[in-house]
Amino acid sequence: MSGRTSRFHHPGGKGLSFREIINLMPPHRRYVETHLGAGAVLRRKRPAAETIGIEIDPAVVERWRALSLPDLCLIEGDAHIVLPELALDDADLVYCDPPYHPETRRSRRHYYRFDYDEAAHEALLDLLLSLRCRIILSGYRNDLYDARLSDWIRTDYLALTHRGQVIESAWTNFEPGPPLHDYTYIGADFRERERLRRRASGLARRIGSAEPIELHAALAGLAGTHPEAVLAAAERIGK
Repeated sequence: MSGRTSRFHHPGGKGLSFREIINLMPPHRRYVETHLGAGAVLRRKRPAAETIGIEIDPAVVERWRALSLPDLCLIEGDAHIVLPELALDDADLVYCDPPYHPETRRSRRHYYRFDYDEAAHEALLDLLLSLRCRIILSGYRNDLYDARLSDWIRTDYLALTHRGQVIESAWTNFEPGPPLHDYTYIGADFRERERLRRRASGLARRIGSAEPIELHAALAGLAGTHPEAVLAAAERIGK
């Protein structure tokens, strides 16, 4: 599913800031994206063993069904109802991109067919705080999120919107950082991404060209010093 494009347009979509979200993702076996919309993050991340998209808007669901993606489990429904039914655990990752909080909007008009008021955001936070899995929640800073998610880690990043560059935020209930689920977009810009890609490729070639005994010794050393990274790499082999 990674790399697929779409003509979807959706308010608050992550068409230009999907990299920042993907670069926060820890290794996971099951990926759940609520408030699916255009699915900019889901379409571009490395697929998980199981991928679930939740969307309440029937019109959006129909557009996804027309794509006929066999590796996507598409659920039409309210994320507040569906998420508790999934029996999520620490091997799962939920990415949640709800309608923007009313406090952060310049206009009072509705941007979404199924919008959120203050009470809906409070209910969503209640639900997310009760889950056992890893969670990424994106949006703009507001008083409610700052108060309720004070124990979570907030990562701010620049996003390009119709009103220019703005600062968006992502809240995580885990410490972001390696190992990652997907290394495709690491780096602050194209030049840095290319530099990191070349260095990683060169390192992989040097390790791969080593004598068998040297290769096994290197892998054993990595397993001793970076066990989480080795386990994450091993999980990729099994998928």
